[in-house]
Amino acid sequence: METPGAGEAGYEIQFRDYLDPRWNEWFPGWTITNLENGVVRLVNPKADQSALHGALIRIRDLNLTLISVSRIA
Repeated sequence: METPGAGEAGYEIQFRDYLDPRWNEWFPGWTITNLENGVVRLVNPKADQSALHGALIRIRDLNLTLISVSRIA
């Protein structure tokens, strides 16, 4: 029996303030993209709930402003 919501999916997180490339090591498995509008997009197409929560904790620890969290296929 498959768990509801299980399968090939990941997450996209958006927050404010640019991240210097040196922060890549804080977000292993995530692709960091600084957008022109001052928003940072983190994408991990294979992230599970644990990886998502780990990234959210790091965002909190860096005192960044969370904009959105979306599940992606």
